[in-house]
Amino acid sequence: MACCGQARQSYTSTAPVRQNGFAADGGAPIFEYTGGTSLTVIGSATGRQYRFPNTGARVQVEPRDQASVAQVPNLRRV
Repeated sequence: MACCGQARQSYTSTAPVRQNGFAADGGAPIFEYTGGTSLTVIGSATGRQYRFPNTGARVQVEPRDQASVAQVPNLRRV
């Protein structure tokens, strides 16, 4: 059975982007890594791992973890 391409296109264009397991609806803060190597941070509220693979990497952070992530050197909220 063939799939209707228009329905799929309509769905994907309106579906929220997900990163780190939560919806990217504009309410979650984004942090940028300014260090020289890679970095993994664990949020104190949720225990989620946030991976910054290189300088300039931006990662969306669960709002409950933003206070602990903001205290990590070489991370800045954008």
